[in-house]
Formats: sequence, structure tokens, C-alpha cells
Amino acid sequence: MLRLKDSAQCVAPLVLTLASAAQRCPRCSAAASHLSPKPARGSAATSSDYNLAMDTSSVASFASLGSRRAQLERLRSEAFDVVVVGGGISGAGVAWDAAARGLRVALVERADFAAGTSSRSSKLIHGGLRYLAQGHVGLTREAVQERGILARLAPHLVELLPFAFPIFHGLPERAKLAAGLWLYDAFAAGSGAPRHRWQDRQATLALAPGLDHTRLSGGFIYPDARTDDARLVVEVLRAAVARGAVIANYVAMQGLLVAKGRAVGIAAEDRLAGTPLEISGRVVVLATGVWLDQVLPPRDGPRLRPAKGVHLFLPADAFPQEAALYLPTAPDGRLIFVIPWHGRTMIGTTDTDYRGDLEAPRATREDVEYLLEAANRAFPALQLTPEQVLATQAGLRPLVAAGDGSNGSTASLSREDRLFETEHGVVAIAGGKLTTFRRMAQKVVDLVARRLGGPRGAGPSPTAQLPLAGFATPLDRAAFAAWREQALREVRDEARARRARLIARYGAGYPEVEQLIAEDPSLGEPLVPGLPILRAEALFAVRHEQAATVADVLAQRLRLALLAPDHGRSAAGLVAAMLAREHGWSETERDAAQAAYAQYAAQFEVPRGAAG
Repeated sequence: MLRLKDSAQCVAPLVLTLASAAQRCPRCSAAASHLSPKPARGSAATSSDYNLAMDTSSVASFASLGSRRAQLERLRSEAFDVVVVGGGISGAGVAWDAAARGLRVALVERADFAAGTSSRSSKLIHGGLRYLAQGHVGLTREAVQERGILARLAPHLVELLPFAFPIFHGLPERAKLAAGLWLYDAFAAGSGAPRHRWQDRQATLALAPGLDHTRLSGGFIYPDARTDDARLVVEVLRAAVARGAVIANYVAMQGLLVAKGRAVGIAAEDRLAGTPLEISGRVVVLATGVWLDQVLPPRDGPRLRPAKGVHLFLPADAFPQEAALYLPTAPDGRLIFVIPWHGRTMIGTTDTDYRGDLEAPRATREDVEYLLEAANRAFPALQLTPEQVLATQAGLRPLVAAGDGSNGSTASLSREDRLFETEHGVVAIAGGKLTTFRRMAQKVVDLVARRLGGPRGAGPSPTAQLPLAGFATPLDRAAFAAWREQALREVRDEARARRARLIARYGAGYPEVEQLIAEDPSLGEPLVPGLPILRAEALFAVRHEQAATVADVLAQRLRLALLAPDHGRSAAGLVAAMLAREHGWSETERDAAQAAYAQYAAQFEVPRGAAG
């Protein structure tokens, strides 16, 4: 087999014509023994029937991502209807939707799941007021509706917050925003989200003490939702595996397998072992984000225009506000978020052209100063400095290029998604946003189902009624609150606080983490002093979520790269030791893993020196 050296870890594929590829043995059709029962269909459960959600007969069984070694063997030996390349939110959504429709699904990711854009977003499930201002009414409507759906499917991860939008420019600004928020409310009808409201200057200052009062006339309060983006990806992947999908990280696509002019799978490499494998599939879907043009070089100019978005993470007490904020105070007029997240305050985001290494986007001093200036304009007394920033996050948005050769601001580019098809029958998805991943996946699988023909996969997408994280039925806000209270009623004091936090991360799957602590009480200790993240969560990630490196655990699964002042370096040795025990590593391999994380964590540090 002809191969390319994977020097950039993302290589333009070779087209390998293998007549034998179409003659592979099909996968056994027997259902996997670990599949969870199908959840209830219909509308979300309400508080009046929350006790049904607590009944063990209606709680979906726990779905591990499975042993990576076992998954690789299945990828080599079975044949699939769909091979998905890319383990961010777009690829995870496609795998979930396709598996839920009964298709045989494989998914591979060249790095760790959600290691790219899908762990570096603004952590919001939101409609996007800015998109309304740009005239993207359809996108906003779709996003607001998806927010309502996801809030029922993953009520622990999609949390409605009050957002405050202060008005500094009088009646014209107020009238314009009011019109947008009325549309927001209309799009959210039936979702249970509260409607927006206006409050006067004094009430706004009470909500956000220290806000610049010289031009302030008041502010709007409206709902939007925050999430943990990387955690959401893992839960979607677990849902896909629960319905039969076979997935593996650190598997890089090297080329297409082609027979009679059609793609019939991919040639790939297990990057951890350095061994090749071939994965057979009737349709190949590329959900590779900003790497699409590298994986599948375009003929007529770039399909994508990557844009860099930077966020800053500060101590929670850096801002005195009680709500999330949407501030119109950036130097160039861009709107900036200030959001409480996992005990920190997150400020973001920038939106600038990016032409550097796709592997290594970094925040610059200029990015940091831009965001701090926006915050300081809104809160003049704070005078935040780079020295107060705990961590930075730089991610790349896979924006679809305008196609007219224009070089305008990336902020003006649409966030809508687009499907591409190639002469070999490959389907690719680009663009879009975290909030609309489920709808994007539905479009992809609709196309795949038409390609496959026949009865298999011909039905509509069921994912709007398939809850995540072990819940057996969708739950509205009141039903989830009642379910949570019943779960917490069993424990007291520290155990209650611990369970509340585990529910917020793992939903109905929290007992799996608690079981590890019951077996070894030392796992109930914090992984990093001063933060509530537990050692048991690290072991859970290794055993059940295919965390294969220290960075997988600390950066993607537990988010310590953003939350800990040392970006999790102090926990790297403990996590490396866990990995060594679970995988049989030598002492040399363990030490190398710890050292590799120290280098990896540098990307989250605050840049020093001159802006640029």
C-alpha cells in the first residue's frame, strides 16, 4: 500500500484503488450486548412525572466508549455503512444520528476527541444575537430551537443563565436590541425559557456592580445557555457507542480506498502504535473542521477560511457580577462575553484571520490586551491586567469561505454549515456552530441515507428525542431539578456537594464515578488542591472515555488546563501513573508522558512580551 509520511499529522489523502475492498466480510448483525434500551419517545418529561425518570427501568444503561484496543480490532475486521473522519462535535453528531437510525457506523479521530475547535469554543449553546444583526434570521431561529432541544436532552450540561446586555447608547440601541430579543423569544416559544425583560439603570448596576454608569441607561436580561463543550462531545460519542458505533481516537486518515470510482473506505494509521489499518465503509463522511482543505484538497480555491477565537480565564472574583454579560465595549465594536464557567470567569472572544499552523493556534499579547480593554471599558474601576489572567484558549473556527475572493473581516462570514460532495462520493461537512451540531448531523445523515438506498437508514432522525448521559427520557428544567433533588436527598454535607458536582458533569452517569470512590476512597481526593475535580474522574476518563494521554485527561476531559493556575502540571505525574497502571507502561513511558504534558500545557499560558 502506498503511504504518505504523516509529518503534519493531517495529510492530504492518497486515492487507493483496491478492487478487493468491496469484497470484505460484512459485520455480524447481532446487536452488541452493551446497547442501552431505547428511550421514550415524545415530549420531554415534566416535573409531574420526574419520578419515572428516576425509575431504574427507564434509566438508560451506562455506555463506555470501550477499550481502544477492542475498538481498533473491530475497525479492522468489520464493514460499515458510514465511516466518519473527525471526532469533534460535528463528527460525533453524525455518528450518533447515523447509529440511531440503524446504520453501521465507524468514527476515527486523528488526535483526541474534541482536542481541536470543539474544546475551544465560547462554551455557549445560544442563538446568537450578533447573527440577527447580520441578517442571519434563519440561523438564529435554528440555533434558538436547538438550544431548547439540547436543554432537554442534556439538562445537566446545557444550563440556562441570565445574560445582561447593558445599553450605553440610548434609545436607538435599546430599540434595535429589543426587536432582536422579541424574535429570540418568539423562536424559543414552547421551550420553557423565560422571556427577556428590561431593567433600569439602578437594577442593572445592582446586578453588575462597577459597570460604567456614565452613559448607562439600563439593560436587557435574556436567557442563553452555557455548556462544557468537550464534555458534550464525549456524551454524544457515548450515545453513538450505545447504539452500536465503533470509535477510536489517534487514528489518522491516510487516504481513500476506491473501487469502481467510488470511495469504499479509508486507509488509516494508528498513531499510537504506528501501524496501518483499513476501514471499509459504503459512504465516507469528512467532519474534519479546519483541516478539511488539507484532508481533501479543493480544486477551485479554498473551501474554508479559518478564524481564530481567543478566550481568557480569570479567577471568579475578577468580576463582581451575578449574571453572564454581553458587552458592546470592544475597541472595534465587537460584542464580548463575560461568563462564569467552572468556578472561573471567561472573557471572549476575538475573531481574526488565521494563516498559521492549524496544529498550534496561540493567543498573542495583542489578543489578551484587546479582550482586557473591552472588559475594562465596561468596568473602569477593575483595570484588569494580563498578570491576573490564569489561562488562555485559542481555537479555530472552520468558516466557509465567501467564494468571491473577498478578504473582508471573518466576523462578517456566515456561521451556517455547508455540505460538499466529491467525485468519489465522499460527503464533507464544514462551517456551522456548536449549538446546531445535531441539525447539521441530521442533514449529513439524510444525504448518506439517500446514497445508501433501500430500507436501511431511510427513516427520519430520532435524535431530538434521544437524551444523553444516561437519561432515559428528555427532561424539562423543572423535571431535571426534581430528579436532581431526589438524587441529592440520599446524601449529606460533603457527599451531597460532591454528588451535585458529579451530576453537573456526568448526568445520570454519576454513580459510575461514585463506584470508583467506593472501591478506593483515595480516589475521592481532589486531583489538584483547591479545585473540586476528583482523582476518580481521571481514572474514569482512562477506563471509560479512551483518554490515552495525560493531555486527554487534564485538558479535554477535566479542563484543568484552563482552570488550574499551573494548567494541571502538578497532577500530570499522578495521571501518568494511572495511565501506566491501566496500560502496562514502563517507568520510562510514564515519565515521558508526564514530560509531554508539561510541554503541551504551554499553549494555555498567558503570552509575555510585546503585543503581536
